[in-house]
Amino acid sequence: MNGIELTKYNASAEWMVLVFFSAMFLVAWVKISYPKRFNRLLRTIINQQSLFQVMREELVFSHRGSIVLTIVYILISALFLSLSGRLFGFYLINGENAFLYQYLYWGILITAIYFLKFVFTGLFFLVIQKPNFYKTNMFLVSIINKITGLILLPISILAAYLPVIQAVFIIKSGVIIWIGLLFFRLVKEVLISKAYNIPSFYFILYLCAFEISPFLIGIKMVHILIV
Repeated sequence: MNGIELTKYNASAEWMVLVFFSAMFLVAWVKISYPKRFNRLLRTIINQQSLFQVMREELVFSHRGSIVLTIVYILISALFLSLSGRLFGFYLINGENAFLYQYLYWGILITAIYFLKFVFTGLFFLVIQKPNFYKTNMFLVSIINKITGLILLPISILAAYLPVIQAVFIIKSGVIIWIGLLFFRLVKEVLISKAYNIPSFYFILYLCAFEISPFLIGIKMVHILIV
């Protein structure tokens, strides 16, 4: 099995250390600079009323703390996927510095996917005249991504510097947690759609076009790479 030699520091991936330190510094900065906002993060995804309250009170997308935690999500989720590929032997890119280029590829792809998701779902809900639901739903997506980034940060560090056998188990656990958060988000989206009286037909159309289809395509791509 191809894997990172993690009984000691992997000198071929020095940039990986920089990514980890950058992510931890950014998380610490948000925690110190905006402690109340940081502490409300988990409560927001659990309590629907807290979600609506934060939407009314704060600049949920343009706030500096929100932007920084989104950057952390992109940095860490891209590294988590790159580590997964290296440990399980599937590569999007081969050749010299393939690990670094694969990391950059995942980072750009994740950024592009969520940018397109925000744009096209915005157009969709604008057409059906439900802009408030769109804003709340995209805020939920953003919050789940931030939580995912915070959870994957220690998981990625452990996967990067533990022996391969332990790293594989940790990566699998991270995948299960990530998928669990995605399903949790879908459940919350259903509940929010009812609160905004979104017609079932339009909501099912949204789920099929912007949630389920991309997820199935992603699974198919991973299956092709592994096989």
